[in-house]
Amino acid sequence: MILVSHNELVGVTTKAFQGLRLPYGEADLIANMVADLEMVGLHGIKHFINALNYLGNKNNKPCHITFESSVEINIDLNDESILCHIPTILGYISDKLMDENRVKLNINNCCNRWLAFGELCKLSKNGISINACWDDFFEPIGIKYLLNSGDELPEIYIKRVEGENSELSNDNKRRLTIEFSNTHFKLPNSDEYQQHLSSSRLKRYQEESWTKGISVQVSDWEKLKQSSQAILVPCKS
Repeated sequence: MILVSHNELVGVTTKAFQGLRLPYGEADLIANMVADLEMVGLHGIKHFINALNYLGNKNNKPCHITFESSVEINIDLNDESILCHIPTILGYISDKLMDENRVKLNINNCCNRWLAFGELCKLSKNGISINACWDDFFEPIGIKYLLNSGDELPEIYIKRVEGENSELSNDNKRRLTIEFSNTHFKLPNSDEYQQHLSSSRLKRYQEESWTKGISVQVSDWEKLKQSSQAILVPCKS
């Protein structure tokens, strides 16, 4: 493990994203999304490195809305990472909540859902309660982020998906479902989950990252730096 500063992490991640030369996505915003997750010990760098496989795919179709009502919206990302799209999508949802008390969002065929962390925390600080759920693509586990209005960090619940639910289709495994509300959600019974990462635990980790530096895996840091050097390669015409 090595220690890096927040500025170092944001700077290197920004260069790595800029090196992709994508026509969309704000590099500094995306870099901070990665840092937000890494700062609380949830492997933001590792998730970003994984996201590069999807961000670099030039064959993907543009994302599009497949269903919309006043209280629900379905969006198909066509197997793209949420990194470039989640800020815009959440801005659209915020506008809907001006007219409705509760709105449900289903993002289908999306990748790197852990990285929604920072943007969801921003919404909570602005007075919106959030219940985000998804099933991991590689492991039979379900993840829930829960933030009530004003919360700085989420309660995170993880449980094993067993029986028939463990045989979910790839479509379900690539889905992120988020409920947004102007009122509070009831916290679940943590005994029903194999793991509960409390907001207080995340806060302690975050504070240590600010004061002592962010502890990251050497191999992850080297991969990130290698990706950031792509910006130095001239673009061929």
